[in-house]
Amino acid sequence: MFAIIPSNWKFDLKGLAEVWRRSDDSLENHEMVRSNLLKGERLFLIGTEGVSDSDRYIVAVDHIALFGSSPLTGPNRDVLGPRFPSLMGMYIAPDGEWEKGVVGRVPDWKLATPAELRLFGSGTLVSEGIDEAEIAGHGGAKVVLLVRSHGWESINTEPPPVRELASAALNLYNLKFTRGGEEQ
Repeated sequence: MFAIIPSNWKFDLKGLAEVWRRSDDSLENHEMVRSNLLKGERLFLIGTEGVSDSDRYIVAVDHIALFGSSPLTGPNRDVLGPRFPSLMGMYIAPDGEWEKGVVGRVPDWKLATPAELRLFGSGTLVSEGIDEAEIAGHGGAKVVLLVRSHGWESINTEPPPVRELASAALNLYNLKFTRGGEEQ
């Protein structure tokens, strides 16, 4: 498992995943996903911040990205995947102390409004994480997208359940997508 996590999150994934602290340079984050796909990685844990009706953690079951361009535009990288990939089924969402929901991408979640959340019909709005998820999905990988959602007038100070989610994700991935340790 390869994890891309915000630099301010405190957690320990020793023995579960290689960790990359999210860079301010989104292209650098994109290239980290691509390079790990080329190394054979097939499970990514991506953490990000967002806004919602209340402080909570949400694991994506799908996403809506109506703003901005996709990281898959431009020349295709055939070595990673097909020109027009199907991203259906790329998210895995294990059961746990977090909620599951649809994640919407907006230009800046800190400027988003409750009306945008209702319009999307999503559980939370984010500005990062979905691009990396799309790149991983393009390469045929599975993605666990964890969002620390802050309420409209509050800050979520609960520590992120990263280790618990990583462990649950590995168990689910091994149960559903591998046979004897080999990908099905």
